[in-house]
Amino acid sequence: MELRSLFLAGCVLALTACTSIEGTYLPSCVAFSGSEIRLADGRFHWSKFTDQVVIDEDGNEVDPFPGFPLEGVYKVSGEVMTLAPDSGESPQTLYVQRDGQAIYLLDAEEKAALESGRVRPPCALQRQVPGTSN
Repeated sequence: MELRSLFLAGCVLALTACTSIEGTYLPSCVAFSGSEIRLADGRFHWSKFTDQVVIDEDGNEVDPFPGFPLEGVYKVSGEVMTLAPDSGESPQTLYVQRDGQAIYLLDAEEKAALESGRVRPPCALQRQVPGTSN
């Protein structure tokens, strides 16, 4: 009986690990600007990147993404993910989309495009699998 319970617990743990959405999400295409979202232990870290450098009239570099990075807690209900920043800013909503083993995070515009055209946007944020790259 104990062996069977242990086996069942192991199967549940393995299935839970397979369905976890935690990890690092990057654009699923070669991108010169975009977002990186890391999910771990119920928390998120959202940073943005670009290869463009903007200089103001005084020769100072301008921050292209004021307010970033953002950190806070995230919750998932079905396919809806809510990111609540620690800074007190308004929560952000993303949508979890699974395609086989791949997991994507879509914003509202990308989700609408997917639903209307049945095609995932080409640079949607995709969970990175260790040992691979896009």
